[in-house]
Amino acid sequence: MSKIRKTISRQMHASWSTVPRVTNFDDADITDLERLRQSSKEDYAAQGLKLTTMPFLIKAVATALRHHPSINAVIDEQNEQIIYKDYVNVGIAVDTDRGLVVPVMQNTDQRGIPEIARGLAEMAGKVRGGQFAVSDLKGGTFTISNLGAIGGQYSTPIVNVPEVAILLVGRSRKLPVVMPDDSIQPRLMMPLSLSYDHRLVDGGTAARFLNDVIGYLEAPSRLLLAL
Repeated sequence: MSKIRKTISRQMHASWSTVPRVTNFDDADITDLERLRQSSKEDYAAQGLKLTTMPFLIKAVATALRHHPSINAVIDEQNEQIIYKDYVNVGIAVDTDRGLVVPVMQNTDQRGIPEIARGLAEMAGKVRGGQFAVSDLKGGTFTISNLGAIGGQYSTPIVNVPEVAILLVGRSRKLPVVMPDDSIQPRLMMPLSLSYDHRLVDGGTAARFLNDVIGYLEAPSRLLLAL
């Protein structure tokens, strides 16, 4: 086993053997968000950046985490304490030839969409080029895993201990949706899977957090104006 595979193995075993995990599944209607992304992607391309939906999702998660402290926390088992973080550092799982690596974006909630997009590109480039340091992987308070870049819709992601929750995003697809006026329209739906440590996070807390994330994704103007 390679060094990185040994590290992944230890981390996954620690999570599987210690965390009573529950997973909530839901969908976000990102039809309006996709229109916004399409209208802005050329501006980003002119700056050498590819604008995907990930910066918007990261911003939505980081903003929602500020209002749900038990999702942005860790359990200190030795001292039987809950440690609530007063900062939001989102880890992004990056698929590499050597295995899954999770670099951390510091103070994610204080960044705008352009800064997140730039930071995401830099992180992915460093990780895939093998130029990251151990410090780049530390300090995370929440993790996002993007399965949709490869394929698949829902999954049951394993919590990245000592964090207490992880969000997996699947591949968005068009589905027929019954609208408030009872009309049926094709809408672009993003599948979301939120796994959480049930020792700290209850089902209601997890559902409210995921509802907030979905609310930001479905109303991108709120996302852009979030403070």
